[in-house]
Amino acid sequence: MPIYLKKLHIITQYLAESPTLDELANFLSIHHCPSGEVSSVYFAKVTPNKSLIFEAVHGFQSDEFVQVGREIPIESTRPSGRSIIENRIIFDEIDPNYYLQYPALINDGNTPYPWSTKISMPINAQYFLQICRYCSFLQEDKEFYQNVQSLLQIYFSKIGKVALEIGDLSGKPLTERQADILALIKKGMTNDEIAIEIGYSSSLVKQESMLIFSKLGISGRKDLPELT
Repeated sequence: MPIYLKKLHIITQYLAESPTLDELANFLSIHHCPSGEVSSVYFAKVTPNKSLIFEAVHGFQSDEFVQVGREIPIESTRPSGRSIIENRIIFDEIDPNYYLQYPALINDGNTPYPWSTKISMPINAQYFLQICRYCSFLQEDKEFYQNVQSLLQIYFSKIGKVALEIGDLSGKPLTERQADILALIKKGMTNDEIAIEIGYSSSLVKQESMLIFSKLGISGRKDLPELT
């Protein structure tokens, strides 16, 4: 099987497991690149006030600009903003002209990194993906990333209903099933173990966990007092 088809098959199989956004960013960082090299990946949420908020980040150093929770404006002087405004995948080579084309990156205090290429990809009206690679572009890359975009659009359409529901749940009471799942989470059980215990799928447990954390006003398991 050609490497590009193999990579698309691997990504499709992983998406079928309904990973969280953080898990998906980590997976793509390690496994997606046809060259076999790791890459730096982030997912960002598109806000109503025309900005991006980094929600899942992998492959970046802790002292770099890209950090979870940081918000940046959507503007044409950034590859992310250009991609969203033009509603298309942008393929950039990191050469001397790159920072001339995107001066906002310099204004942010960004310093040059050893990436060779960067892919900026709008997924839908709510989410954006950027991939920074250490390898050059090949002829097949454009079609490959268009296919990756299509796979992600299908995946995000599946989780869209959950994402919208999560938007305004803080402080609302848990359902009986969510209370049961929370009790098992506090016991230190994994999603797979909880799924076996209550007789539901792992993907449903993941979705319910997202709703639980949103209602509790926390970002994940690590913020539960009993687990810290």
